[in-house]
Amino acid sequence: MDDLDDLLTGAKAVSMPPSDALMARVLADAATVQAGFVAVRPAVVVARAGWLARLAAVFGGAGSLAGVSAAAVMGLVFGFVQPDGIGAVADIWVGSDVAQLDLMPQVDVLLAEE
Repeated sequence: MDDLDDLLTGAKAVSMPPSDALMARVLADAATVQAGFVAVRPAVVVARAGWLARLAAVFGGAGSLAGVSAAAVMGLVFGFVQPDGIGAVADIWVGSDVAQLDLMPQVDVLLAEE
């Protein structure tokens, strides 16, 4: 076993650089293999959508968000300002003078058995 250890230690101490012909063949093979690869494109960083764009996407786009916003504003106008035309329409609909119209009755009325 000592002979083998001495042999391996001696082989380890001797360094043999590769010949120039071997290095030329290795580099030629590497160039051939690299020519077959597709160049990697750098990753494109996509900007993250802002909160307004995400909100518009929830409603189905900017047009839908504009429609919902307009309906909300008109609801506030009809609720707080109460234009005269709304009272006239309610009077015609009910058939008498309406000071306050309850469009959503209590649940008890809907559940009562007749």
